[in-house]
Amino acid sequence: MFVGLPVTDALPLRARHYEPEPALVRRTVADVSPEFRRARIFLEPFTERLLEPRPSNPRLVGSADGAIERLLLTIPAYSVRSVPLADVYRDLFAQLPGSVALVVLTHESVAGDVEGWLAGRDGAEIIGAPDHLHFSVWAEDGYVVITDQTGEDRFLVEPFSFPRYGDSLVADFVSNATELKKTQAPLYFQGGNVLIGDDFFLIGADYPANSLQYIGGILTPAPGETEAELIHRLYQEYLDTGRRLLYVASTIPVPEEQVRQFRLGGQDWTEVLHLGNRPGTAQPLFHIDMFITLLGRAHGGRYRVLVGDPKVAAEILDHPLQPHAMAYVFDNIAATLARLDFEVIRNPLPLVYVDDERRRERLWYFATSNNALVQATGDATAAVYMPTYGHGSWSSLTATDERNQQLWESLGFATHLLGDFHPFAENLGALHCIKKYLARGT
Repeated sequence: MFVGLPVTDALPLRARHYEPEPALVRRTVADVSPEFRRARIFLEPFTERLLEPRPSNPRLVGSADGAIERLLLTIPAYSVRSVPLADVYRDLFAQLPGSVALVVLTHESVAGDVEGWLAGRDGAEIIGAPDHLHFSVWAEDGYVVITDQTGEDRFLVEPFSFPRYGDSLVADFVSNATELKKTQAPLYFQGGNVLIGDDFFLIGADYPANSLQYIGGILTPAPGETEAELIHRLYQEYLDTGRRLLYVASTIPVPEEQVRQFRLGGQDWTEVLHLGNRPGTAQPLFHIDMFITLLGRAHGGRYRVLVGDPKVAAEILDHPLQPHAMAYVFDNIAATLARLDFEVIRNPLPLVYVDDERRRERLWYFATSNNALVQATGDATAAVYMPTYGHGSWSSLTATDERNQQLWESLGFATHLLGDFHPFAENLGALHCIKKYLARGT
């Protein structure tokens, strides 16, 4: 949506302090258009007999509870050759405990470089993919991971469609090279919009709404069953039969992506607000892992969740709270989770921007610390691996990085601060998005 009225903006110029990587795919690329979903439905008669069998009692691998045992990462060649992206991966590998086993899909041309990054780590598996396969860094999204009722077999469960370049083939490469199996669900989802607790799992409500479009084409409700009941039941049957499913949504309208004009340095510029928000969305960010973090249970028994708060961040930074920070929407979701008996804790979620002087474009995005790796064990091994943003032209964000660190430590977590995640965050992802939990301890 383009708004043509000029806006005067006195905010300072903030150029990138890093070289942007043109090949880095924005995370919203995988959102499926209604036209694609309708076209995909007609393929079902040709593909239904090709789907692999699925376990009858699936259980999702959790997002926070238990020790991190095994991770999958997808590291394309461009992220090895890009200094800011490569620095993040090397820092992550240096800080992860040696007990964490790694599976890395990378391009054959840079497999030797990645192997060097992993030198000295036991149990690392490197899978080489041909360089012509264009997959992304966003290892979280193209599937979820489940175990069967025995816990022995492990499956990558893909959605019915996932057209983010070659990411739909990641599960094939990984299952061919490891003991992991692969199956598919006749539903729409992305891993970053699913968070899994101990006896529940959360799904951002936009994707169940997308799945409704499969009804009549590939899905048929049972007699007396509503369409919404069918979708809810199938998410449970295909992803997790033992945990209760809860949807995450704002109960008030959420602004959609907007482009508007403003003046900077005597020139006409454009700025992009509410990046990635499609019309009709019920989420302030297109994936819930960008603003919600699971923490495990408190001693009193309630499950704790962090929900990002742009207002708190603005107060810490002594910045005006921008209307497009949508603080009221985050407040609404936090209140809804509290009504569902979660112990809701708010943490700073800064709204920031980056300026492209050549294109005269300003891009607004959230510098999310919620998008972290969490190990909620309830003992001295509890830990969080957190992205940071106090770098370059946004060195002031050291204050919000430190406040987030203090909050985690007050909750009993050893905090591991990672490097500069601005290159990822401006493309709507961060640390939680570039990995996939394959296994956790009980």
